[in-house]
Amino acid sequence: MARILIIDDSKLILHVAKTILSKQGHQVLLAEDGKMGLQTAATEHPDLILLDLILPGIDGYQVCQRIKTETATSDIPVIMLTSKSEPADKVRGLEMGTSDYVTKPFDEGELMARVNIHLQIRELHETLKEKNRQLKEMASRDGLTGLHNHRYFQETISKDFQRAVRYHESLSCVMLDIDHFKKFNDNYGHQTGDMVLKVLGGLIRQLMRDSDLLARYGGEEFVLLMYHTASKEAFLISERLRKAVEQHKFQADNLVLTVTVSMGVASFPHPEIADSKTLIECADKALYWAKQEGRNRVVAF
Repeated sequence: MARILIIDDSKLILHVAKTILSKQGHQVLLAEDGKMGLQTAATEHPDLILLDLILPGIDGYQVCQRIKTETATSDIPVIMLTSKSEPADKVRGLEMGTSDYVTKPFDEGELMARVNIHLQIRELHETLKEKNRQLKEMASRDGLTGLHNHRYFQETISKDFQRAVRYHESLSCVMLDIDHFKKFNDNYGHQTGDMVLKVLGGLIRQLMRDSDLLARYGGEEFVLLMYHTASKEAFLISERLRKAVEQHKFQADNLVLTVTVSMGVASFPHPEIADSKTLIECADKALYWAKQEGRNRVVAF
């Protein structure tokens, strides 16, 4: 059930509201003034707040305003408890961000009806947030390999390069391309080619450092972003990955395939690299040189 915070300076109201809500299985938190209410809301993150407008010290209007301006509590629905019958008071509360109001002394049925409505709305809101998060995650992933996609990589390297410049950190970019990938599709079919891509992505992800970023750049190309990693270390890590790929047996039905990769490494700081676009271009040039020199090798820019 829900966690509900009641902020009211009346011990009678606190007792009555707690009794009603507890009967429905809700966990009830109590605060007798605005300051205590704000502290409890910030630390306990309740699902719903019942807030009296007339409070000692910080009044209910101010409490509601602060709840709604704090990121951690802004999504919590607030139902105001008011003994005032003037429409202007209710309007002011709604303008401050309250979701609804109940006039004291309140009817048990009305209180529960309004509480249930706003708990349902909050649950729907949380479900929608989670769906949006999932959609955003899906939009940043490559459908075949499950790795981050080209767009996500471009957005990430742009931000991370700026951070590397600001804090004088090393940042390395590794471009990786499957050697003679066309033959897998031509000789064994596209399903086998897709299998090679998926297995290779999983293999690299398993062997890479958790702190680094791996993405499918496009086609048979992958890209690896290594944080706090200078050129020499990035080269050694890349060479270890290259050897692991060469030694791995890629199985498709009755086939056992050997796959090799060429890799190009570029690192910041470097006198010729001033932005993320150039870092990628230099890694791509190093990859081109690796292919020109015979493939199945790592070349650093």
